[in-house]
Amino acid sequence: MAGKHKDDYIEDYRLRRQEEYDASNTSKKKTRMKSRKSKKVKENKSKLDIVFKVIAFIYVILTIVFFISVVKMDLLPLMYIMIFTIAEVVFTIAMGIGLAKKHKNYKLNIFCLIIVLLISSVYVYVATYANATTQFLGSVFTEVEETDEYYVVVKNNSNYSKIEDLKNKEIYLFQVEDDVKEEVGSKSSATFKTTDNLTQIAKDLTNSKIEAILVSSSQYGILSDEIEKFKENTKIIYTATHKIVKTAEVEKEDTKYNVENGIFNIYISGIDTSGRISNVSRSDANILVTINTKTHEVLLTSIPRDYYVTLHSKKAKDKLTHSGIYGISETVTTVEDLLDIDINYYVRVNFTTVIKLVDTLGGIDVYSDYTFTTTEGHHFNKGKNHINGTQALAFSRERYAFTAGDNQRVKNQQHVIEAIINKVLDSNTILTKYTSILNSLEGSFQTNIDQKDISKLVKEQLQTMPSWKIKTNSLTGTGASNTTYSAGSQKLYVMIPNSESVQNAKKQIKSVMGE
Repeated sequence: MAGKHKDDYIEDYRLRRQEEYDASNTSKKKTRMKSRKSKKVKENKSKLDIVFKVIAFIYVILTIVFFISVVKMDLLPLMYIMIFTIAEVVFTIAMGIGLAKKHKNYKLNIFCLIIVLLISSVYVYVATYANATTQFLGSVFTEVEETDEYYVVVKNNSNYSKIEDLKNKEIYLFQVEDDVKEEVGSKSSATFKTTDNLTQIAKDLTNSKIEAILVSSSQYGILSDEIEKFKENTKIIYTATHKIVKTAEVEKEDTKYNVENGIFNIYISGIDTSGRISNVSRSDANILVTINTKTHEVLLTSIPRDYYVTLHSKKAKDKLTHSGIYGISETVTTVEDLLDIDINYYVRVNFTTVIKLVDTLGGIDVYSDYTFTTTEGHHFNKGKNHINGTQALAFSRERYAFTAGDNQRVKNQQHVIEAIINKVLDSNTILTKYTSILNSLEGSFQTNIDQKDISKLVKEQLQTMPSWKIKTNSLTGTGASNTTYSAGSQKLYVMIPNSESVQNAKKQIKSVMGE
């Protein structure tokens, strides 16, 4: 065999060196790639560590906001607050460490992240409810100055369109405040004629015997009830606002009956008006709530709107409903005189409250004792009826469809209250419509109950979770026709109190109050 040529040896050597070089470069390249990959993994892990730390920080901030929102409501007992605080601190620290600390394969970090996201959604949900509650309570416990509106009313087909058109004319009135007369007089340059019969001047207006009358919004409501198509046949050409000067105050301090002592009365007044709660009006729904937190008893005493009573500050006879014309304090003190009790607190709602609340609830299922049709044309069957806000108001106000009149209306109002309570306490309603319910009540709900008293009641309920005994009672009377302070010499329908009914109510109230 012939030997290799010198050039072949050289070529073999070159090829071996090339292979060695290529192998070396490949190894270095793999090393560099591995190094870059390792560096990239470290960078990604570092970024992921930062993300988890940021999430942990955000979670801590969210927890603090949530904690403040819940505590700010001041509705949880001290024991609950302590347990809640300890649980929050421990859980937040655990989740914070679980998120922020480096863990192998990040399995624990991811698990903590899932838990934190779920808990955070609950925090946001509860914090929204807590803030809504705080805002609502803040608006409710803001003192509202009561006002009344006065209208200059003329016939609908008259040529008068503004108050200046009544220059040198006569304006008839009954029980109008001096500041209102001064304002209307300066605007119109008219003269005033004072009478002793509210209904008569309205009839004279509709019969074209006089040209204009000046009445309060409450008087306007009375006339609309007493005179057929009064609103349709007249028009308002001027409105003046009058601030109510309270002649009596609802006292809370000078009595042993208050939330602090656990035995007290709350007066619920449903006024005959829509719109601003500051507007005074007739008190159409009148319910006294007697509460004993020691025996866990509640008594609802309903009083017919037409009850013929003595107005506290006027010392004159009138319908109970007309007491609202002179402010909530007049209604409360008048009922105190009637039942010989102390009423420490009141809650005042108007028609807007009922309509908005029931509609927000998606309607209510109310029980009707009879099949009847209201004067507005709303029909109800005996038994359960699913109704909206407008229908609920009509159901609560109707009396002419019943032989018992006002006595049955009182029962219907209790049925509506019961239906609303049942709907509100439904767990699905609370979860889905809580903030909407509060929004529907805002601006049409007024009370003198202190926020600290509400907090005390809620805390006691949560701490002991007692079952309550709820009883109802209704005052009765006999229909009659008589004069009233607010309408003058014109006789109106009134209800003469049944003395036995009144005495029985006093007895039941005193029994619940432990006397």
